[in-house]
Amino acid sequence: MITTVNLAIIGLSIMGWVMVTAPQDCPLKYMKTVEKGGELQNNGDISTYCYTAPLPYGKYYWALREEYEEEDEE
Repeated sequence: MITTVNLAIIGLSIMGWVMVTAPQDCPLKYMKTVEKGGELQNNGDISTYCYTAPLPYGKYYWALREEYEEEDEE
């Protein structure tokens, strides 16, 4: 018999794994052109900084490429 506590532990473990392994979202500065305060010379340059990552339900979103991820300063 699976208890509520066991079910909660499994659910929280899965959510924690998804949160830790999910790619970092693409910041707005890499999604805007220079005229609007961003880094892009033209709108097509977004693929230099970001890539499309799939979501489980068939949609995609922009995620930041690993070479542009900022390191957490401790």
